Amino acid sequence: MKASVVSLFFGLFVILQPGLTAAAVILNVTPNRQQFFTGEPVRLSCEEEEDGSSADGWTLKRKWVQQTETCGVEGFQNCRGGTYSVSALSHVDRGDYWCEDPKGRQTIKVTITVSDRFIMDIPALPVMVGGNVTLRCRERVGSPVLVKFFKFKEHQKPKGVASDGQFKIINIQKSDEGSYWCSHGQVTSASSTLHVRDPPVCAQTVSNLSLFRLFLHLVVITPYCITTGLLISIYCCRKTGKAPVGAPEITMQKVEHVDAAAVAPTMLN
Repeated sequence: MKASVVSLFFGLFVILQPGLTAAAVILNVTPNRQQFFTGEPVRLSCEEEEDGSSADGWTLKRKWVQQTETCGVEGFQNCRGGTYSVSALSHVDRGDYWCEDPKGRQTIKVTITVSDRFIMDIPALPVMVGGNVTLRCRERVGSPVLVKFFKFKEHQKPKGVASDGQFKIINIQKSDEGSYWCSHGQVTSASSTLHVRDPPVCAQTVSNLSLFRLFLHLVVITPYCITTGLLISIYCCRKTGKAPVGAPEITMQKVEHVDAAAVAPTMLN
């Protein structure tokens, strides 16, 4: 009976949490950029998205040209498990980085580029829908200059022109996802992908559930709740010796013994 109660609550929980998934793993890049100058530090690590702890069983990998390297193996030496720390980046650190588990599941790939002169600051981590992001293009030395920002497949004309080297995207949407780059005169930065993601399911409010879906939930779980409640009631009453709540009360009335000799004359009359 105890198992029935446990299964009831577990079933109810699963039904009302259709978007429940395992904790997500991300490739965290610190600082949160994809483009760097030579000599700058960077740290890449495979982490649990929920609390930032190390993701057990996940390995950091990278690919440059056609060669794939695994953390701690071959030329990927300054790496331990799921963490790669570099105090001074060089051109050999360029490439696609991602985390992978033994089952082959992968995180979003992040392309790290390294330049001696001109870069664009663009987040490595996905930006949430509805948020704001600022792309910045800058030289290693010197003050901000007039910069043109471009987006792949929309590069016939600039997405924006900024004298301070900054291009802001307000209330970002999935349509803003794509590859961006910037230029100053004859100098052009590398292109990097801006990733945009929907809010996690757990952050959505209950009001997002349709009334029809809620009605279906009730139709499914109500008979289960009633049946389980009756079984619990019967089980408890058997242990206490009492009748279940709502059961008809059966009473045995006392029938007095009637003397047959006394009744006979009355019947004859």
